[in-house]
Amino acid sequence: MTLITYTTMKKSYLYNFFPVKEDEERLAAAAASSAFGPRLQRMLVEIRDVHPPPEIDPRDPWQIKKTLNHYEIASGKIIVSFNDTFEHILRYWNFGMATNITVWGRKVAVLVWDVTNEKKPRSYEGSNVYFQMTPSGNCLLTCGEMMKARNMKADDKIGLCWENNSSCFHIKLFR
Repeated sequence: MTLITYTTMKKSYLYNFFPVKEDEERLAAAAASSAFGPRLQRMLVEIRDVHPPPEIDPRDPWQIKKTLNHYEIASGKIIVSFNDTFEHILRYWNFGMATNITVWGRKVAVLVWDVTNEKKPRSYEGSNVYFQMTPSGNCLLTCGEMMKARNMKADDKIGLCWENNSSCFHIKLFR
């Protein structure tokens, strides 16, 4: 009998509460010129996840379920909470991609599949389809073309998940 164990590497922030003197002076100088005051230094680290990732029900794979608001419809950007991002998306990404979003604040181009019509799913990709982190820590999945094509409105309910096998987002409109 062979026992196969799968481990995932969770991403987490590590804060430097006790910087060395040089870093402390540099942060103090930067804070003096900023209206926001000093910022804690943080870095993204990977930690071995001793608990397996949550089991995904193939009949209901939507790990993130949400109701769209007026801002999301007007901007074409779906807000994904900090916790949902780290628990259901970034845990499956490689460290480099996760660092681009969380540390460097870059936009990462992604592929999005609209699977509302399961017999005829439609893909969206290109320069206007990306995932990025906001200064507040939440993330935005930008896919305005899909939202217009589906005629999404405020108070529509959607399901969102990261499909690890194909490295893309799946979105389903429930209405």
